[in-house]
Amino acid sequence: MKRKRITAIFLAVCLLLTTAALPVSAEGFPYTWEKDGGGPHCESLLLVNLDTDSVAYAQNPDEKRPMASLTKIMTFIVAYENIPDIENTVITASEAVLDELEGTYSSTADIMAGEKLTGLQLLYLLMVPSANDAALLLANYVNELHAAGALPSSSAESGEEGSGVDSTQPDGGSGETGENAAGTENSDSGLEAGSEEDTNAGGEGAAEWDSGQDPTDYSNTYFVKLMNEKAEELGCENTHFMNPHGLYHPDHYATARDLYRITRYALGLPNFAQITGTPAYDLAATNMREEQTFYSTNKMFNNYEDNDGNNYFYTYTTGIKTGSLNEAGYCIVSSATADGYTYICVAMGSPMLDSEGNDIDYHGEMADSRELFRWALLNLEKKTVAAQGDLLGEVKLEYAYRKDTLQLVAGDNASALLPKAVNKSSVTIQCNVPESVQAPIKKGEQVGTATLSYADEVIATIPLVASESVERSPVITIFTQGKSLFTAPWFLIVMAVILVLVVVYIILMLLYRKKQKQLRRVKRFRDM
Repeated sequence: MKRKRITAIFLAVCLLLTTAALPVSAEGFPYTWEKDGGGPHCESLLLVNLDTDSVAYAQNPDEKRPMASLTKIMTFIVAYENIPDIENTVITASEAVLDELEGTYSSTADIMAGEKLTGLQLLYLLMVPSANDAALLLANYVNELHAAGALPSSSAESGEEGSGVDSTQPDGGSGETGENAAGTENSDSGLEAGSEEDTNAGGEGAAEWDSGQDPTDYSNTYFVKLMNEKAEELGCENTHFMNPHGLYHPDHYATARDLYRITRYALGLPNFAQITGTPAYDLAATNMREEQTFYSTNKMFNNYEDNDGNNYFYTYTTGIKTGSLNEAGYCIVSSATADGYTYICVAMGSPMLDSEGNDIDYHGEMADSRELFRWALLNLEKKTVAAQGDLLGEVKLEYAYRKDTLQLVAGDNASALLPKAVNKSSVTIQCNVPESVQAPIKKGEQVGTATLSYADEVIATIPLVASESVERSPVITIFTQGKSLFTAPWFLIVMAVILVLVVVYIILMLLYRKKQKQLRRVKRFRDM
């Protein structure tokens, strides 16, 4: 008996450990990382099929993290939507604005005070070499337009709620202070967001800047308020901007899911896809420089090995934006298109420093993105899980002649991203319909909805419509309504009351007659 008890306890413990080791039901589809690649390298990953807007893979997609120069995707949006005729507008670089980056060791395009550049040129410099000076110049120009009355007040300025301000510090994003307060982006055009020499950037005890402007905190400016308002408009609940370039600040963060929302929106703007898909940008000669070529910080465009023998090239890469800081790690929002499919991958938090504070030159964010792209394009496909007219269910039908149920069919086609090996029969269908419907009803009339799921994840919701027209039967209607009348509680109560009254009346009548009969007997007796 004791041995059986010990065996039972041992099996229970094994079951508990096995259950604990099972992966938690996650969004998207399971993926086993390649052993040689050593992935995943990133803290947060989100792979989304843009054609279906469905998640293919997710890892901590809602964890708030520093976003470094991924910030500039939103900077592009706000600048493009608020600078009239931005492609042709000429902006003169202000020395005061450029001086605000002094000492930050930022990635810049070496824009000079007095240099004249069009808004389109600044957008290219913003996104291709990730130039912080281009970000500040665009933001400053929008601020000047607002100050001159050319742009309306933001909702935050007008006292409206929902300005998007949230002072919550990003999870795991406190970063380092003191030395090594910002990271580097290895590119031909310089450092992307900051460098190891940028001590205490935006942290406590930050150095005094000559311009008097904290280069990490522009939260009170019109442009940054617009950034936060736009984030809120796009449904980004876990994103907050403090500046237009991405230098580290504890209140400057986003999640992989929010960055996907922002990027998806940006792809709908003119020039965004073209600019972010440019491996090398030739800046035409300006009033202060000769023609110059700037190279993208996205190494997935480049088919060559770096000094450490790493090659991050992926032939189907189409964009979009990189970012790097010690606090943020290496980050990228990348896109790839092949065989009619387009994917966006947001990768955040591949480490730039090892446990001893030494530089890590391996771009895990690009390696992870490339591996996920390859897997998705080889193993996932868009499947039609329900075609318009497919019989999906039925519902009880009332007031129809010799017909008790109405068949329901799919009102639309439904497609979903699924593994190629998955059969249509693996998709479960749940019909959401009322208990019954009443004739008359027309063919194609919506009755309810059908929810299609795979592996406990909802993949589509489509309308359920009547498969045919059904007329109402007058006889059945009268009979049914009469039946419902006679069985209604209120009717039964009324009838019960009437019945009681009738019984009481009968009893009283009997008593009355009995009394009358007795009176007649008494009268007859007296007459005698």
